[in-house]
Amino acid sequence: MYRIQKSIDVSMAHHVRGHTGPCINVHGHTWKLEVGLSAKTLDTQGFVVDFAELRTEVLMPCFRLLDHALAVGAETYAETEEALARLGESLIHSRVLIHGHELASSQPKLILNGAQLHYPGNMKVCVFPFNPTSERLAEWLYGLAEQTVANDRVRVDVARVYETLHPVESVAEFDRR
Repeated sequence: MYRIQKSIDVSMAHHVRGHTGPCINVHGHTWKLEVGLSAKTLDTQGFVVDFAELRTEVLMPCFRLLDHALAVGAETYAETEEALARLGESLIHSRVLIHGHELASSQPKLILNGAQLHYPGNMKVCVFPFNPTSERLAEWLYGLAEQTVANDRVRVDVARVYETLHPVESVAEFDRR
Protein backbone atom coordinates (compact mmCIF):
# COMPACT_ATOMS: atom_id res chain seq x y z
CA MET A 1 0.00 0.00 0.00
CA TYR A 2 1.32 3.44 -0.95
CA ARG A 3 0.34 6.45 1.19
CA ILE A 4 0.77 10.20 0.82
CA GLN A 5 -0.22 13.19 2.94
CA LYS A 6 -0.32 16.87 2.08
CA SER A 7 -1.34 19.86 4.19
CA ILE A 8 -1.89 23.58 4.04
CA ASP A 9 -2.10 26.28 6.74
CA VAL A 10 -5.07 28.63 6.87
CA SER A 11 -5.71 31.64 9.14
CA MET A 12 -9.41 31.60 10.04
CA ALA A 13 -11.75 32.67 12.81
CA HIS A 14 -14.81 30.71 13.89
CA HIS A 15 -17.65 30.65 16.36
CA VAL A 16 -18.91 27.42 17.95
CA ARG A 17 -22.65 27.83 18.40
CA GLY A 18 -23.89 26.92 21.87
CA HIS A 19 -20.44 26.15 23.27
CA THR A 20 -20.41 26.12 27.08
CA GLY A 21 -16.87 27.46 27.24
CA PRO A 22 -14.84 30.23 25.61
CA CYS A 23 -15.36 28.99 22.03
CA ILE A 24 -18.77 30.70 22.10
CA ASN A 25 -16.74 33.81 21.30
CA VAL A 26 -15.45 34.61 17.83
CA HIS A 27 -11.81 33.56 17.92
CA GLY A 28 -9.14 32.55 15.45
CA HIS A 29 -6.50 29.94 14.84
CA THR A 30 -3.86 29.12 12.31
CA TRP A 31 -5.42 25.90 11.14
CA LYS A 32 -3.64 23.09 9.34
CA LEU A 33 -5.77 21.06 6.91
CA GLU A 34 -4.28 17.70 5.95
CA VAL A 35 -5.44 14.95 3.59
CA GLY A 36 -4.03 11.40 3.46
CA LEU A 37 -4.49 9.22 0.37
CA SER A 38 -3.54 5.65 -0.44
CA ALA A 39 -3.41 3.30 -3.41
CA LYS A 40 -2.33 -0.30 -3.96
CA THR A 41 -0.83 0.65 -7.31
CA LEU A 42 0.80 3.80 -8.63
CA ASP A 43 -0.26 5.74 -11.71
CA THR A 44 1.82 5.71 -14.90
CA GLN A 45 4.05 8.48 -13.49
CA GLY A 46 4.69 6.57 -10.27
CA PHE A 47 2.33 8.54 -7.98
CA VAL A 48 -0.62 7.79 -5.73
CA VAL A 49 -1.67 11.28 -6.78
CA ASP A 50 0.79 14.00 -7.72
CA PHE A 51 1.21 16.29 -4.67
CA ALA A 52 0.60 19.24 -7.01
CA GLU A 53 -2.80 17.81 -7.98
CA LEU A 54 -3.79 17.27 -4.33
CA ARG A 55 -2.76 20.84 -3.56
CA THR A 56 -4.47 22.36 -6.63
CA GLU A 57 -7.69 20.34 -6.54
CA VAL A 58 -8.34 20.05 -2.79
CA LEU A 59 -6.16 22.21 -0.57
CA MET A 60 -5.97 25.48 -2.53
CA PRO A 61 -9.76 25.69 -2.98
CA CYS A 62 -10.01 25.27 0.81
CA PHE A 63 -7.46 28.04 1.26
CA ARG A 64 -9.39 30.41 -1.05
CA LEU A 65 -12.60 29.64 0.82
CA LEU A 66 -11.30 29.86 4.38
CA ASP A 67 -8.23 32.09 4.58
CA HIS A 68 -8.93 35.21 6.65
CA ALA A 69 -12.63 34.36 6.86
CA LEU A 70 -15.02 34.02 9.76
CA ALA A 71 -16.52 30.51 9.72
CA VAL A 72 -20.03 30.08 11.11
CA GLY A 73 -22.85 27.60 10.77
CA ALA A 74 -25.95 28.33 8.69
CA GLU A 75 -28.16 28.85 11.76
CA THR A 76 -25.77 31.37 13.26
CA TYR A 77 -25.46 33.18 9.93
CA ALA A 78 -29.23 33.42 9.51
CA GLU A 79 -29.52 34.96 12.98
CA THR A 80 -26.56 37.35 12.67
CA GLU A 81 -26.35 38.36 9.00
CA GLU A 82 -27.59 41.93 9.61
CA ALA A 83 -25.28 42.42 12.60
CA LEU A 84 -22.35 41.00 10.62
CA ALA A 85 -23.15 43.42 7.77
CA ARG A 86 -23.01 46.37 10.17
CA LEU A 87 -19.77 45.09 11.69
CA GLY A 88 -18.26 44.45 8.24
CA GLU A 89 -19.17 47.94 7.03
CA SER A 90 -17.56 49.46 10.10
CA LEU A 91 -14.40 47.37 9.80
CA ILE A 92 -14.02 47.89 6.05
CA HIS A 93 -14.68 51.63 6.45
CA SER A 94 -11.36 51.86 8.33
CA ARG A 95 -9.75 51.77 4.88
CA VAL A 96 -11.31 55.14 4.12
CA LEU A 97 -10.16 56.49 7.47
CA ILE A 98 -6.58 55.28 6.93
CA HIS A 99 -6.18 55.61 3.15
CA GLY A 100 -8.73 58.32 2.35
CA HIS A 101 -10.63 56.07 -0.07
CA GLU A 102 -11.99 52.58 -0.51
CA LEU A 103 -9.55 50.01 -1.77
CA ALA A 104 -10.70 47.59 -4.42
CA SER A 105 -11.67 44.29 -2.88
CA SER A 106 -12.32 40.99 -4.59
CA GLN A 107 -15.40 39.03 -3.57
CA PRO A 108 -15.19 35.71 -5.37
CA LYS A 109 -18.29 33.56 -5.23
CA LEU A 110 -17.27 30.15 -4.02
CA ILE A 111 -19.22 27.08 -2.92
CA LEU A 112 -17.20 24.08 -1.83
CA ASN A 113 -18.79 20.85 -0.60
CA GLY A 114 -21.75 22.73 0.89
CA ALA A 115 -19.73 25.64 2.37
CA GLN A 116 -20.37 29.03 0.80
CA LEU A 117 -18.72 32.44 0.92
CA HIS A 118 -20.84 35.46 1.85
CA TYR A 119 -19.76 39.08 2.21
CA PRO A 120 -22.01 40.88 4.70
CA GLY A 121 -20.78 44.49 4.74
CA ASN A 122 -17.87 43.29 2.54
CA MET A 123 -16.54 41.06 5.35
CA LYS A 124 -15.53 37.52 4.29
CA VAL A 125 -17.75 34.95 6.02
CA CYS A 126 -17.76 31.25 5.21
CA VAL A 127 -21.11 29.66 6.00
CA PHE A 128 -21.16 25.92 6.63
CA PRO A 129 -24.27 23.72 6.78
CA PHE A 130 -23.05 22.64 10.24
CA ASN A 131 -21.46 24.13 13.35
CA PRO A 132 -17.78 24.55 12.31
CA THR A 133 -15.99 22.50 14.96
CA SER A 134 -12.69 20.85 14.09
CA GLU A 135 -14.38 17.45 13.94
CA ARG A 136 -17.04 18.63 11.48
CA LEU A 137 -14.43 20.45 9.41
CA ALA A 138 -12.37 17.24 9.22
CA GLU A 139 -15.41 15.34 7.93
CA TRP A 140 -16.13 18.15 5.44
CA LEU A 141 -12.51 18.04 4.18
CA TYR A 142 -12.67 14.25 3.85
CA GLY A 143 -15.84 14.53 1.76
CA LEU A 144 -14.28 17.18 -0.46
CA ALA A 145 -11.19 15.02 -1.05
CA GLU A 146 -13.39 12.01 -1.77
CA GLN A 147 -15.39 13.97 -4.38
CA THR A 148 -12.29 15.44 -5.95
CA VAL A 149 -9.42 12.93 -6.08
CA ALA A 150 -10.73 9.53 -5.01
CA ASN A 151 -11.38 6.94 -7.72
CA ASP A 152 -11.20 3.18 -8.27
CA ARG A 153 -7.44 3.25 -7.57
CA VAL A 154 -7.07 6.10 -5.03
CA ARG A 155 -8.68 6.07 -1.61
CA VAL A 156 -8.98 8.90 0.91
CA ASP A 157 -7.63 7.49 4.16
CA VAL A 158 -7.95 10.46 6.47
CA ALA A 159 -8.60 14.16 6.76
CA ARG A 160 -7.07 15.98 9.71
CA VAL A 161 -7.78 19.45 10.98
CA TYR A 162 -5.21 20.89 13.35
CA GLU A 163 -6.99 23.66 15.22
CA THR A 164 -4.01 24.60 17.34
CA LEU A 165 -0.37 23.90 16.56
CA HIS A 166 1.46 25.75 19.33
CA PRO A 167 2.24 25.30 22.15
CA VAL A 168 0.69 21.83 21.68
CA GLU A 169 -1.29 20.33 18.83
CA SER A 170 -5.07 19.95 18.99
CA VAL A 171 -6.17 17.69 16.15
CA ALA A 172 -9.49 16.37 14.85
CA GLU A 173 -9.44 13.47 12.41
CA PHE A 174 -12.05 11.81 10.22
CA ASP A 175 -11.93 8.57 8.26
CA ARG A 176 -14.53 6.00 7.19
CA ARG A 177 -13.14 2.91 8.91
